[in-house]
Amino acid sequence: MPFELKISSGIVSLLWNNWAMHRFCELNGNMPIGKMLEIYDSEKLTFKHVITMIQAASDAAGKVIDEREASRLIDEGGGLQFTGSQVLEFIQYTMQSMIPKLPEEKTEPEEKKS
Repeated sequence: MPFELKISSGIVSLLWNNWAMHRFCELNGNMPIGKMLEIYDSEKLTFKHVITMIQAASDAAGKVIDEREASRLIDEGGGLQFTGSQVLEFIQYTMQSMIPKLPEEKTEPEEKKS
């Protein structure tokens, strides 16, 4: 399900899926998957990473944008320092999208012993 980034001129759909993760790694010099995951596990997230996240997610949603357009979306989406920022919510969305949703285990009722 795409993330809807609300900006002054409307809504921009951003989709974080396998294609977006591939594109993000590609935009960051063919970054290995482990390195991408490491960014989330530490304080190594840079402005470039956020810009390329927006680019990759926009591309996955069907619209190719450049770094300048991605930067504009970040500014219009509340930036990175504002409480309630749409961009910070988008980053949380990307993290949640990488956690696989496993089916819940069905538990059968215990048989009563007589």
